[in-house]
Amino acid sequence: NARAKNSTLFGDELRSVILPKDLTAKFMSLARSNTKRGVETCGILCGKLSKNKFHITTCILPPQTGSHNKTTTHGEEKLIALQEAKNLLTLGWIHTHPTQACFLSSIDLHTQFSYQVMLPEAIAIVMAPTDKRRTEGIFNLTPQGLAVIQDCRKSGFHPHANPGSLYRQAGHVNLASTKIQMCDIRKK
Repeated sequence: NARAKNSTLFGDELRSVILPKDLTAKFMSLARSNTKRGVETCGILCGKLSKNKFHITTCILPPQTGSHNKTTTHGEEKLIALQEAKNLLTLGWIHTHPTQACFLSSIDLHTQFSYQVMLPEAIAIVMAPTDKRRTEGIFNLTPQGLAVIQDCRKSGFHPHANPGSLYRQAGHVNLASTKIQMCDIRKK
């Protein structure tokens, strides 16, 4: 049922996340040079809670290094300072899979766990421009996925049993014609 599909590990109903319709296009524009070189890019989705809904208002591209299958952020103090100055909550993350399909890798699952354990409504957006079946996905971990990843002690790329049962299309996200501020602090 819809309630179970949009619930947390403890069965609580997830609050809605309002996502600006043009976020992914603006993010891909900023990621274009990396994407052309087959290098992943990531951004942090930030916003505010209003009327019991999370509104994504800002996407911050922090200092980072990337390769064809992963990206690592650096200088988190710049990200935190910007979020504090604008009074922004962390609501999830977005990243590219420039040469891969649209899915959550084992590293992505562990990254999403760290976001979702802090905020059950946190989302992971994957942009996969070369995937012929699906170029973007908005995901969150299932209750089973949260339990499996919590108990997993492996790092790097590694297999999980039944990976398709560990995450799902995030059913609590609504697209809206709201403004998104892009803050690219990668080179500053």
